[in-house]
Amino acid sequence: MDKDYLNILVFGHTPFGVRRLRIKKETFRMGVCLLVFLQLFVTFFLCDYIQVRKKTLLLAQLRQESQIQKSDIKLFSARIEELEKKLSRLKTIDQRIRIIANLERDQEALPFIGMGGSSSTTIAEKLKSRKDGQ
Repeated sequence: MDKDYLNILVFGHTPFGVRRLRIKKETFRMGVCLLVFLQLFVTFFLCDYIQVRKKTLLLAQLRQESQIQKSDIKLFSARIEELEKKLSRLKTIDQRIRIIANLERDQEALPFIGMGGSSSTTIAEKLKSRKDGQ
């Protein structure tokens, strides 16, 4: 019958002397199993908590980057709208200048209009005749 129990002696500085604890082996085994299970349970939830915190930090970082990108996109779209306004203003100015100068858009612009000298076809013929002559 004494083999079914574990005897634990506790020595203290109290005037009561030595204390004696008797625990059944089966109860001790169940207590150890319960402590091991509790330790595994705490470890699992601690690891899970750490992973959740990492994901939360990553999510916060991604949200911040998203906000920065949204503000950049708004800035770029505002600049594009500004450039479109300037281009439309330049187009109207170009149309006014063409109307004032009596130029039409469909005409091919001739280089060096009003400058004297030979036309480009005559110059090309002269160069060709020099090559043939040499």
